[in-house]
Formats: sequence, C-alpha cells, structure tokens
Amino acid sequence: MTIKAITVPKWGLSMDEGELIEWHIAPGDEVTVGQEIAEIETSKIAGPVEAAVAGKLRRIIAEEGEVLPVGALMAVLAEDSDTDADIEAFIAEFEVQDVSDDMGEDAGAADIRHITLGDMDISYQDFSPADLSPGSVPVVLIHGFGGDSNNWLFNQGKIGETHRVIALDLPGHGLSTKKITDGSIAGLSAMVAEFLAALDIEQAHLVGHSMGAAVAVQCALAGNIQVASLSLICPALVGRSVNPDYISGFQQARTRKQLKPVLAMLFSNAQLVTRELVDDVLKYKRLDGVGDALRVIADKGLGAGELPLGEQTLMMPVSVIWGDNDKIINGTESHNIKAEDCHEYVI
Repeated sequence: MTIKAITVPKWGLSMDEGELIEWHIAPGDEVTVGQEIAEIETSKIAGPVEAAVAGKLRRIIAEEGEVLPVGALMAVLAEDSDTDADIEAFIAEFEVQDVSDDMGEDAGAADIRHITLGDMDISYQDFSPADLSPGSVPVVLIHGFGGDSNNWLFNQGKIGETHRVIALDLPGHGLSTKKITDGSIAGLSAMVAEFLAALDIEQAHLVGHSMGAAVAVQCALAGNIQVASLSLICPALVGRSVNPDYISGFQQARTRKQLKPVLAMLFSNAQLVTRELVDDVLKYKRLDGVGDALRVIADKGLGAGELPLGEQTLMMPVSVIWGDNDKIINGTESHNIKAEDCHEYVI
C-alpha cells in the first residue's frame, strides 16, 4: 500500500491555520512534486500549495472555503492498486501532523521582544533552535520600506533549523518606535549596528530586502560590526533605482482602493494582495507618527540617491537576488555591486 497524504503546510513561525481558497487538481490527476495544487490564505498572505509528494489524486478531503489547522489532511494520493477500503482506513487513522520539527521550532514560535536604544524602542523577533551549534553565527533579517519583521514569515523557520534568527522592525516600522530623526541609509545602518551590539552580537550574516539591503550593505562598509556574509534581495542601492510611484503611492494612500494597487507592485501576481494585507497596512499607516517617519525615510534615504557602496569593495561573500518582474526596483540602475565573491541570481 503506497498511500500518501497532502497536508496543510506551515508558512512561517506564526501560522496556525489557513483557509482553502481553491483546488487546482481533481481526482484522477497525476500530481508531481512541486506542482501547485491549491491556494491557501492565512491572516498574513495568500499563496499556492506545492505538492511535497507525487502520485495519483484519489480523494479530496478538504473543501474550498474550509479553515484548516496546519498539518491537517487535505487530500490523498494512492496507486490504482490501493482499494477504496484502504484509503478509508488511511483517512480514519490519520492524525494531524506536528510540523514543528520541519520548521525548526523545538522551542515554539519566535519571541517578540523589545530593546531600548537611547530614546528608541526597537521591536524584534528572536528565535534559536534547541540544538544550536556552538559558534553558530546568527542571521539578521532587515525588511524594506513600509515593511516589518513579519515579511520574513516564510524564511525564519528554515533558517532557524541551524541558526539563531533575528528579524527586527526598523524605526518607523512594525512595533518599533515611530519617531525617527535620521532616516538616511547611514543613520539606519548605525541603528542596526547599535541594536546588534546591545544584543552582544559581534558577527552576523545580514539579509536585507530592498531598502533593508542598502542598510545591510552600509553596515558592512562602515565596519562597526563583523558581517560574515550579505544576502541582498532586490536591493535598493541607488535612490533612482526605486520606483517613485511606489514610494509616493504608499505614503499617500488613505483607503483600500488607493492602497491595493500600490501593494500589487510588490507581487508578480497581483491576486496575492489579500484584503487582510491591505487592512493591516492601513492600520499601520494610521498609527501616530508613521506618516512623518515614512516621509523622513523616503526623503533622506530612498529619495536622496544615496550610494552605500561608494568606491569600496565588499570583502565578504555576497549573494544578490533580483526579480525578473520587479515593479519597484530597477536592477539595471542598482547593479553596481563591487565584491570579491559575489553571486547574482535572477528569478
């Protein structure tokens, strides 16, 4: 008997359940590993479910519109030789799977913590696997303009299998202080260095997205912390490389109708912009001080045409990921990275 289960995946440390929006397969279809078989929506994001196993779809268990816990049985794959009775017995004996081990969550979800730096309160998520190797270098995740630490939901668990993972909210973002005096890339990178020093972290792998990538690069160039490696995702390394319509649109949007097309620029597939995402961003933008903070960062950081790289060469390993359909970052303008060991990928 070769019966296999398709279950609700866990996307990020905080995901507990998801709503099945749509099936893309039907009984009798042959399913391959990696095939997009369904759409699931969580409170944070909507996305495709990729099959982790291959086989013939014999039974669909979950119905569209149903809210299911992580690890719940969605469907059953089996060979023609497996009888209906075999499948019924498999379903009856199935128990919701504990996927914590797959996510590196022996100690549970990432802790949300706060630390005071001068007059700033900085929020961050901190997670370490129970079996963290001695001498393991932590990974620090730095989000982009208008984002927050939750942007790394899909990455924390996998990285956290082997490393301590820290995702911070930059000033003006997430749960961190909204008052910001220095919104320049240099100012934000100095804050990150101070933040890591306060956590007694002398060396770190820095991962940055968009503006966060520029902050990570500046941290490496300033030399006030030891950067073991840089991973730059759609890096906004030059002010003019950033789509001004996104920056202005994000700041000016006041309603769902105004904000949704702006957020759609973040995705290759605009249908991934959920109502929950739009509502969450609107709530954030309406917080006292957020508007002023975003203006300071947009003017002094992204809009100032800063070039964190200057004439210096990065000596640590650098990985750069560009989006082929990126609507916000112009890779041609921002393609000015000087590094001894640099690998670039376009997806």
